[in-house]
Amino acid sequence: MTLRRADHDLAADAMRALDRIREACGQKVSPQVLTRLRALPTMLRASGVLATLAFYAAKRGEKKELEKAYDIVGAELRAQICAVLGWQETGRPSLSLDFLTRLTDHLRAKPASLGMLSVRLEEFSGWLSRLAEALEREQDREGSDAS
Repeated sequence: MTLRRADHDLAADAMRALDRIREACGQKVSPQVLTRLRALPTMLRASGVLATLAFYAAKRGEKKELEKAYDIVGAELRAQICAVLGWQETGRPSLSLDFLTRLTDHLRAKPASLGMLSVRLEEFSGWLSRLAEALEREQDREGSDAS
């Protein structure tokens, strides 16, 4: 039997999300998007899980780079929640009001699961924040090498 480390899985999930953001942004991710990615752990701690999810659901879109990033990260947050709660979904659907309603109903019936969700989302967001910082520094080095 092989043991798997949960933090490795979260790191891989965060890297896949960042890769999708890079693809959506044409490989170079704007400082504005990177700043928002780095701020996710603080938002989760300060605002809480439901408020953060509602923010990401409200800000997601398909036109602007930042809207696309909110959509991608929101879908990944949704996937992390489903993994913790054992909810089966196909693919990486976007955050929606229906999902937030379902989650709110679940948390009202089983409030103890909020702790597990908070830990999982903070760990994931920590990885995403670290990787966004690494990408920012990499892009800065590439920019200074080009000049």
